[in-house]
Amino acid sequence: MPTTHLENQLRAAPRQADSREGKVYADSHLVITRTQEPVGLCFAGEIDSSNARAVADFLSNRFAGAEDIHLDMSGLSFCDVSGIRSLIEAAESRLQGRLMLHGLPHLLQRVMAATGWANLPHLVVVS
Repeated sequence: MPTTHLENQLRAAPRQADSREGKVYADSHLVITRTQEPVGLCFAGEIDSSNARAVADFLSNRFAGAEDIHLDMSGLSFCDVSGIRSLIEAAESRLQGRLMLHGLPHLLQRVMAATGWANLPHLVVVS
């Protein structure tokens, strides 16, 4: 029996993962876990048009403090332009502190450098 549109939406909908496991966000393409040293988040999976808005909202709303937030991006297997924009939006929404991107795949580093996004005041691409 084919699935309905509502069933597909519910299956793909982001959920807040169990924070006792260190997971703070999960959907069918991406898992974000908390890191302790340095304080931040670890991304594993894909950021694309299906979850980019949720990622931007999550980073902007939950991590808007003055401290730097370290994001380990080495576990990303795919990130399209909407995913990059989600990181840029989160950085631009910060009044203080920076998003520190660690382990960003080389191709994404090149895109961010070519567009000038790597030079935003609240974003640092850590080599």
